[in-house]
Amino acid sequence: MKEERSESASAASHVDTMNRYRILICSSCDFYKPGDDLECAAYKVLVYFIENGRLSPEEVELAVSKACRQNIAQEIRR
Repeated sequence: MKEERSESASAASHVDTMNRYRILICSSCDFYKPGDDLECAAYKVLVYFIENGRLSPEEVELAVSKACRQNIAQEIRR
């Protein structure tokens, strides 16, 4: 019974982590729609690098803000 709870907590933690990654990586993408469960190759590559310690979430956030000009893109969409 204890293992079952541990696995359940672990699965919930994994889902939370993946949701945080989705917000971090996908929110500035023109193709992303909230609630969408599709995972593009760029998302998978970035998650791989984050999980293997090659990139931090902060580095990804900085890259998104610089490369995607997130603030400008959001203003244009309005």
